[in-house]
Amino acid sequence: MANTTKQPNPAPGALAAGGQKIRRRVAEGWRRLLYLDWLWVALLVVVGGWVLLPDGSSLSQQVEAGEIATRDYTAPRDDLVLDEELTQGKRQREQEAVLPVYDLDTAAALNHEEQLTRLFSSGRLFLEDLRESVQPGRLQEGEIEEALLSAVGAATSLKLAPETARLLKAREFAADLEDRLRALVQSLLRTGVVANKTVLLENRLHGVTLRNLQTLEERLQFDLFGYRGHPDEVQRVLETEIGQWPGWAPAQRRVLVAFLVANISPNVSLNLSETTIRREAAATAVEPVYSKVLKGQVMARSGDTISTAAARAINTVMVRDNSWGSWVQALGNIVLLGLVALGLWHGLKRTRLAEGHVDGSTFGGLLLLLVLALVATQVALSVGDAFAASFDSGPFNSQRAYRYAVPYAGLALVVSLVYGRGAALLVALCFSVLAGRLDAEDPMATSIFVIAGSLAAIYALDRLKQRVAVTRAGLLVGLTGMVAAVMLATFDDSLLEAPMTVGYHALCALIGGILVAAATGFTVPVVESLLGATTDIKLIELSDTNLPLLRRVAFEAPGTFQHSLMVANLAKEGCEAIGANPVLAYTGGLYHDIGKVIRPAYFVENLRDGENRHDRLAPSMSSLIVISHVRDGVDLARQHRLPQPILDAIEQHHGTRKLSFFYDRAREQSRGEPVDEHKYRYPGPKPQNKVMGVLMFADAVEAASRTLREPNAATIRGLVKRLIDDCVHDDQLDETDLTLADLRRVSEAFERVLLTIYHKRIDYPGYDFNVTRRDRLRVVESSG
Repeated sequence: MANTTKQPNPAPGALAAGGQKIRRRVAEGWRRLLYLDWLWVALLVVVGGWVLLPDGSSLSQQVEAGEIATRDYTAPRDDLVLDEELTQGKRQREQEAVLPVYDLDTAAALNHEEQLTRLFSSGRLFLEDLRESVQPGRLQEGEIEEALLSAVGAATSLKLAPETARLLKAREFAADLEDRLRALVQSLLRTGVVANKTVLLENRLHGVTLRNLQTLEERLQFDLFGYRGHPDEVQRVLETEIGQWPGWAPAQRRVLVAFLVANISPNVSLNLSETTIRREAAATAVEPVYSKVLKGQVMARSGDTISTAAARAINTVMVRDNSWGSWVQALGNIVLLGLVALGLWHGLKRTRLAEGHVDGSTFGGLLLLLVLALVATQVALSVGDAFAASFDSGPFNSQRAYRYAVPYAGLALVVSLVYGRGAALLVALCFSVLAGRLDAEDPMATSIFVIAGSLAAIYALDRLKQRVAVTRAGLLVGLTGMVAAVMLATFDDSLLEAPMTVGYHALCALIGGILVAAATGFTVPVVESLLGATTDIKLIELSDTNLPLLRRVAFEAPGTFQHSLMVANLAKEGCEAIGANPVLAYTGGLYHDIGKVIRPAYFVENLRDGENRHDRLAPSMSSLIVISHVRDGVDLARQHRLPQPILDAIEQHHGTRKLSFFYDRAREQSRGEPVDEHKYRYPGPKPQNKVMGVLMFADAVEAASRTLREPNAATIRGLVKRLIDDCVHDDQLDETDLTLADLRRVSEAFERVLLTIYHKRIDYPGYDFNVTRRDRLRVVESSG
């Protein structure tokens, strides 16, 4: 037997690592796509142009007869609509007016006469030859008959049965018989023999067109009964005529009748192809019949069953897929979408309106959100129109009411959470214009309603910082929508006389605000995953100190945990003072030192036994251990799938600052030898925005404040100023946009927080907390 070795199964950890690598590659590929601005501009133009097609979305361009109208269809212009029923009826009448064409073959009588002449001549000649060349009685009767049929068959194309040949031979091919038969054939063919007389008589009221095949002359033939039908009527005529001949036995008469019926062919026949050609030509010559539709004419009302004529008028007047007007409107939509993309690009690239996690993918992310919002809005509008059509009476059949229930402001709310107020305001302005374009009936009212709700959402989210901010924002959007709906109703005289409808509009607007909160709550996690963005809601969730990673820091590195809490509060106050993101500052402060949990005993805030392990290490090794807490923190953050802003806080909170303590010790121990300063600096990068810069200040200030022996206003002010100045002189703020005014406000905020922490208290009567345990024991002994 062959030796087989069993392959070991991969470890679960290896499988998990492989899956993580695949997910990371997919995420990186998607991120690279987000950086392709031209791709998202093209997507906006293509999908947006499709959604903004004239007269609404292509989801419902064509209507069919028998459907229920979801809205009033009013003709936007004068137009001509092809009336297919009238046109088809007119064409059918013209076709019916074309008489069937029958061909008359006048040469058939001459041909039959010639064939009869050949038959009798050859027969008589055969009999003569038979009498001259053959002695009587030497040939049998069968042989004579066979020879006769052969001779006659060679001379004529007539069908000659044996019994017919015997009869003619018995009559010796008499000339009088020939004349009689020729007269019968000529009489029938000149009268006309038709194959199917029943079909011919269907035209007895209008007649037929009779065309002479020899002369190509045509004439109208109204008397159709005179033609003889083949074979039945021809047989009856022959039986009648031959039955009057004297001296003929009945059997002989039947033989002659059968002979003539078999050899007389119809000479009047229906020319179906010519008839079809003439009728198609007559139908083609008919001019189409059009009905006129006037501008403003209601072709179908909401809730009514669409008739065939109404469906044709709607599809012709309103769709106009291939009309010049449709192309012009489509071109206008493309230009409008291009202007929207240009406005967003200018706002992001030139004026930096976005405030959240902004990078090269922000523009693509905003365009993607705008495209998704357009598609979702069109679907919602279609659902609202269908819902209105399901009711027969007002106010529940009002299309405008259900359009107020569409959560337009959800886009502004999501963008505000992800990219900040500036970007949300710009996107809301662009979206309000596009949403108005979706409403062909009253675009101005829709644009006003959208911008009002969006401004309310942005304002509410700016003022409300709790976890329920989205819900409160939705309620504010609903209240604002109610006011806007009532205001817009005052612009319509017909609504002023229907207070119930106005009230229903306001109710739907309130429901729309609630739907904004619901849609945002559902959409935000998807958007965070799709765009790799981090919202304040996510950051607030991550700031829960009961999360496993923070709990681990609290138990394994308690000093670091307390330090992180203080840094988080300092950074939050500093960012609020300059208008930066305090939620990101607070959450970043909680996680900025999580890497210290790997080697907590090597950081002074975690020492409990008073022994400093760095005393036994070389300065370079101590520097390497301390610096490694940044890399360890990044690894931990990635393992727990923390978002990119948290990773930025971990990487940037030290920037490229120098570890002065270990650097100075290294210089002392080097005995004049040069020391590589880069080994004693953090790898960076430097802070990239205001929040990260403030977090650097907070980390340094909190650590240094622990060394103050007499923390008062003067010493705290001096400490804060010196540390911020050191960061500035060390070029750590070169990649942020912090101003001198920002630095001053941050310093003042830090001073207020530190003074609050180190405030003085009056002594508790009867207690001296500064007395040591030995002093307390001595007092007890002396009192004993």
